[in-house]
Amino acid sequence: MATPMLKGDLRNATGKNKMSKQRREGTVPGVVYSKGKDTQSIYLKAKEIEKLLSRYGTSSKIGLDLDGKKTFAIIKEVQKNMVKNTLLHVDLQTLDENEKIRLTVPIYLMNKEKVESSSEILQVQLNEVEIQTYPRYLPEKVEVDASKLKEQDNLTLEDLNIASDENIEILDDINSVVATIVHASKQEEEEEEESEELLEI
Repeated sequence: MATPMLKGDLRNATGKNKMSKQRREGTVPGVVYSKGKDTQSIYLKAKEIEKLLSRYGTSSKIGLDLDGKKTFAIIKEVQKNMVKNTLLHVDLQTLDENEKIRLTVPIYLMNKEKVESSSEILQVQLNEVEIQTYPRYLPEKVEVDASKLKEQDNLTLEDLNIASDENIEILDDINSVVATIVHASKQEEEEEEESEELLEI
């Protein structure tokens, strides 16, 4: 699969008024961190970054083109206006192919519909995992197959699609529970108990 590309422009002015004007014109301010180099302030096209985030999410390896200079990077953090659901700022980090990177990536649950029913609900306990690897081995997506719950009680980090990849190190406890199936009646009882505890307080 081809590495997605993102084009940005270096910015000199960093004042609040300047950034507000740029946002109105459809661009989003950001910064690029590089080991041993000065942090670069940039502008990205809002539509391009939103499209990339929608398809690949954060922590995926991307190609970054800054004024014609190309490198590889990952999106480290995204700040949003929660009311308007618009992008405010994006942090990126360039990658050194010869140096391992440590990052937290989201976990995607697949085939949930195969185990959920009117009486059984999938309860998610962990939605991200910390990993360490070389940039060339960064996974496109970290997934776990929920249909395994037909044969086992819990899904743990050991069930992730990257767990058997010798090039990727999972830094969290491999036995940490990602998801489990609970009966609807049991979940309702737990919610009622929590409500009662709040009332007592």
